Amino acid sequence: MTGIATASALISAFLSPSVGVNATSTTTSTTVSAAPTDAVRHIVRYVQLQPGQTAPPNVIVKQAPAPKPRVVIVTTKQSGR
Repeated sequence: MTGIATASALISAFLSPSVGVNATSTTTSTTVSAAPTDAVRHIVRYVQLQPGQTAPPNVIVKQAPAPKPRVVIVTTKQSGR
């Protein structure tokens, strides 16, 4: 356990930048800042407005895409009458 702790301390001392070191001090103090744990989540909400309704202020309004027409081919076979 002490070997792992020593190796970890040496690696972190070599890889992290030293902060607060002046020429007369004999010890090096390092500050390690952790990565932020909370990522920014962007929430996108799609709302369909009814006729006569207006969008709230400061929103981006996009026209809904028109549905693609579907082509349906119907083939029938009659009995011969």
